[in-house]
Amino acid sequence: MPARLPRADYDRARAFVRSQGRDLDVDLLSHGFDGADAEPGLKALARYQNADGGFAHGLEPDLPTPASTAIVTGVGLQILRQLGAPADHPMVRGAVNWLAYAFDRDAGVWPIINADVGLTPHAFWWDWDQDLAARWNGFRFNPSAELLGDLYAYRSVADPAVLDQAQATLLRSIASAQRLDGAYDIKALMRLIETDKTPVEVRGPAEALMAATRASFDPEDAHASPLDLAPRPRPGDGAEPSPAVVAALQALVAGQDADGGWRPFWDWSAVDAGAWAKAERAWRSILTRMALETLAAYGRLAGVGA
Repeated sequence: MPARLPRADYDRARAFVRSQGRDLDVDLLSHGFDGADAEPGLKALARYQNADGGFAHGLEPDLPTPASTAIVTGVGLQILRQLGAPADHPMVRGAVNWLAYAFDRDAGVWPIINADVGLTPHAFWWDWDQDLAARWNGFRFNPSAELLGDLYAYRSVADPAVLDQAQATLLRSIASAQRLDGAYDIKALMRLIETDKTPVEVRGPAEALMAATRASFDPEDAHASPLDLAPRPRPGDGAEPSPAVVAALQALVAGQDADGGWRPFWDWSAVDAGAWAKAERAWRSILTRMALETLAAYGRLAGVGA
């Protein structure tokens, strides 16, 4: 049995988010742990959505640009799904419509960012240039696999032509890959797999590729952990976590800081110290919320029902 986060440490984490975190994370924790209505979270999320339907404004804190990007719109759709927003919600329709606009119909993928990232100081790995696609594996998995999952989740308002082409491109990408090496490609494909409405003809090949990836994955990779390669437990499934997942849960519990929060392992203060300080504070809020959500999913919060 891995370590459990004691109730006192859970309370410290919640207090950390309430006192230092984003309103959005406060509302997401209230919705997930306290049964609060989704509306406050949706209102908080709306501050990050542009009139064109895409998301921006530091919802992904390393990208504070005001311009919509695919990677940040994917984050927005993750949260909309977490809050149970229906397909006919205006925020969902806006995001899905933006995905249709941003889709590269020649390549069958979503470019992860665009040149407008340069409008504000940002993490250096988000610099835009002509070699971007090569650095991000042609965008074949990150962000395209995850965004395809979002279209499956909201199929009733998705452009069928975009969905069909994105699916065909992903299936070709899966067929040509023996395994995934990039941590963020892995995370994007895992989110697709975990989407309930992903069709079996896509889920099967995706799960086979994930199994091959899992077999060769380096558990010391700082950018991902065995938790990112394992499907999140569902209530009543009774499955025991693997030893690698158990170790990752132990490390997650041990990673809590004295102030109750978790912190990022990365740093881009050399680019702009003030911008990084703002991003770091946002990341601490996000990572603390996500740590509690993960520990709750595995039943590792002592004395907490979630």
